[in-house]
Amino acid sequence: MGMFDFFMPVNESEVRKYGKLYDSLKLEYPNLAEDKLVTTSCIAGLMARVAYTDFHLDDKEVEQMAKSLAGWKISDDINQAQVVAMAVEHIKEMAGLENHLYVHPLKTTLTKDERYKVLQSLFLVAASDGSVDNIESVEIKVICQGLELSPQHFLSARAEVVEFINALK
Repeated sequence: MGMFDFFMPVNESEVRKYGKLYDSLKLEYPNLAEDKLVTTSCIAGLMARVAYTDFHLDDKEVEQMAKSLAGWKISDDINQAQVVAMAVEHIKEMAGLENHLYVHPLKTTLTKDERYKVLQSLFLVAASDGSVDNIESVEIKVICQGLELSPQHFLSARAEVVEFINALK
């Protein structure tokens, strides 16, 4: 075990205890399977982190979060707009958390293609307000590394929103 392994969560219950989004989802959807609750809270949490990286939340970012979450088709029982509203409610709290708290469960339960889809969703959220700021791109790059995806995955997902990247304008 390396020194940094000591700081990584050991299991999903440790990850969940750091955020209130999971708890809110659990209360609202008590019959939803545990893996779906964890996946939903982690994906919504990451989208909220990216949207709020610049300390401003645009209405278009909120709309894109709901649209992206709907694309995951996690469960017909979930109201995406409600989940996004919960994520927005806890957005300041989530901004202070480390990415690995959201990334750890996803990298152990999602396939590589699904983790890449997370990156795509994050870039869509970042671009939805008309521009992908450098700080948003850096945040997504850190998340990409945490999801154990390659730099090529990052570049490929970013290329899908290239016309919105401020650094290239």
